[in-house]
Amino acid sequence: MEHSEKLGKEKIPRLLLNMSLPSIMGMLAVTLYHVADTIFVGRGVGTLAIAALSVSMPFLMSIAIFGQAISIGGASIISRALGAGDKEKANLTLNNLVHTISIINVVVIIVAFVFIRPVLIVFGAGESYIDLAVNYTQIALIGSFFMNYIHITMNSIRAEGNAKFAMQIMIFGAVLNLIVDPIFIFVFDWGIRGAALATVLSQMSGAVLATVYLFSGRGALRLSLSKIMKWPQFSILKESFGIGSASFARQAASTLIVILINNSLLHYGGPVYVAAFGIVFRLLMFNFMPLIGINQGFMPIAGYNYGAGNYSRVMHVLRAGIRAATVFSVVSFCIFFFLSHQLITVFTEDEALIEIAEKALRIMVLMLPLIGLQIIGSGLFQALGKIVPALLLGLSRQVLFLIPLALILPRFWGAEGVWFSFPASDFLAAFITTLLLYREIKKLNKCQ
Repeated sequence: MEHSEKLGKEKIPRLLLNMSLPSIMGMLAVTLYHVADTIFVGRGVGTLAIAALSVSMPFLMSIAIFGQAISIGGASIISRALGAGDKEKANLTLNNLVHTISIINVVVIIVAFVFIRPVLIVFGAGESYIDLAVNYTQIALIGSFFMNYIHITMNSIRAEGNAKFAMQIMIFGAVLNLIVDPIFIFVFDWGIRGAALATVLSQMSGAVLATVYLFSGRGALRLSLSKIMKWPQFSILKESFGIGSASFARQAASTLIVILINNSLLHYGGPVYVAAFGIVFRLLMFNFMPLIGINQGFMPIAGYNYGAGNYSRVMHVLRAGIRAATVFSVVSFCIFFFLSHQLITVFTEDEALIEIAEKALRIMVLMLPLIGLQIIGSGLFQALGKIVPALLLGLSRQVLFLIPLALILPRFWGAEGVWFSFPASDFLAAFITTLLLYREIKKLNKCQ
């Protein structure tokens, strides 16, 4: 049985576990890229270096949103096409996406190189650590090319049902980064530049492995140089960008949020508050990235069965996905809230930084148990190709709620107002998600 055929036949609990677990491991590997850099840099260079990473990483992630957006849209097309038995369209979509992201990569990265210093200042880089941020970002920008490409290939491979291989690629890159990072920082004494170079090498290795797999034709999808070189079909790009617009909007909003928060924290507290947010942000990735992994396992199953007209399986996997994501979020909340001190001290020995980051973490996770519902709910509408509700849910937490709250609350409570804006926006976004899901579930039940 091909990987894609299992999406329509295997029992849902086992299928979701088999699809999600590799994705979770892969997303944890991505998290290790960022967390390892922060730990090694914090220990080897200092607090200002953590602050530098706190503005550099969101800048780099803002470039990666292009690959994330069109890859999610493309994966939705691929999974539904495979569900309908149309392998030609699935393969055409993959090759079109690779062509498109290659062009986007060249343009965006060149512009980023030219305006690197002023952009980092916009992201909240202060005078005391702007040079450290530039040193890291100049090298790490090269890895952005490979990161966008990895988003395309990994989501496509997951869409055909082979989440295990996607996991193996990401884990290989993470392990390589963990090995090379301390060597470059401590042994070669390359400091923050060494951390950036280690990350680039890891991302490059993942891109090479994915390329070899897709050119080999071992799965349902196959890259073809002749198809990559052809101009993409407008209908495929339109649908990919349309479906992926929710993810693009969500990630773009996240970038705006980081700009806002870094500058607000720099104003109300100084560089140590920016460093504290950088540490908390990376810790929270250990919750968000696995949830995204569950969603990546959930979406191909939902999309495939929706394309095949098997609506009962769509409902089954939706319930299973929400349960799994919620349980994981509750466990994460307990770990972050009750072990906050132990977690923060892994990154730094600076007592002032530890105190600020520990308080921030406990406040920001207050509504963490509701995050799983938000992510799976948005993932459902993306998997079904329903652009408007997916876009609305993608924007709700950051744009509709978090940005206004992050602007208003600090005026009354200073830096703590920034921390409280997160749980407040989580609660409101979960409420909107529940309303939209209720309406969609009624439609799916009628179709059964």
